[in-house]
Amino acid sequence: MGLFDRTGSRLATRPALLLAADPGSVLLDTARLYDPEVRHWRGRLVFSNGVLLFGPLTVTSELTRQVGLPAGVSVAWYADAALQRNSARRSDAEKRADGERLVRGLAARLGGIMHPALLQPKLALLASVYSQQPLAAEQVIETLQPYAGNLTVEDARDDSYSLSGKSASFYTAYWSPGLYVASSSPPALGPLRKQRLHHWDLNTGTRADHAPHELSLRVGEAALALARHSGGLALDMLGFRISRPEDVLPG
Repeated sequence: MGLFDRTGSRLATRPALLLAADPGSVLLDTARLYDPEVRHWRGRLVFSNGVLLFGPLTVTSELTRQVGLPAGVSVAWYADAALQRNSARRSDAEKRADGERLVRGLAARLGGIMHPALLQPKLALLASVYSQQPLAAEQVIETLQPYAGNLTVEDARDDSYSLSGKSASFYTAYWSPGLYVASSSPPALGPLRKQRLHHWDLNTGTRADHAPHELSLRVGEAALALARHSGGLALDMLGFRISRPEDVLPG
C-alpha cells in the first residue's frame, strides 16, 4: 500500500504523461528529439538538464479513482527533478518547468494527455535556432522576410538585436555567443550545448494554445530556413527539435 500511495501522490502532484497504451520504443525515440543524449536507468529516463521521467506505470482502476485520472488511460509516466553535481546544478523550479514542457511535448506527439492539464498554459508560440555560425543581421532579414514580412533592425547592441516590422508575423530576437549560458540551454542541442552558440528566437507574441495553425506553420518554416542558412538546429517552444513546419505544435 505504501508504494501504491507514493505512486498515486506523484501522479497527482508531478507533471504526468497519460497514454491509452504503452508506445514501446517510440517514447524513447520521441524523447531523443528533446535530448539526444537521454539515457534509460532503473525505471526512468535521465535527461541532461536534470529532469527525470519515471515509468511506465500501469494505471489500474483503483489508481484512476485515487488520482482522478480520465477514463481510458492504461499507462503513465511522471516527471521529477534529479539531484545534480554542484557544477551542473539548476534550481528545482527550473527543472520542474522543464519537466512540464517535456511532458507537454511528449503528450502532443504521442497522442496522450498531460495531467494536470497545461500547467504552463500561457507559453508563447515561438521557435528557436541555435548555430555555431554567425550571420549578419542583413542575412537574417533576407532569410526571414518571405515568412515574416518587411523587417528592420531595432535595439541593436554589440551582443544582441531584434528584428521587427509594422506588419511582421513575428519578431526575432538575437543573442551573441557572449550571452550564451550552457547550463540553461536546451538539451536538444546535444554535444553543441557545451559550446558558445548564436541564438535566435522567432516569437509571435501569441499564446501557443490560441495560435492559428497557419501561424505555427509559418514560424516553423522560417525557423527551418534560418537553421539551414546558418547550419544550425531549430527547436520548438517546448525544446524539441523540429524537422518539418508541422512539428511546431500550437496546442
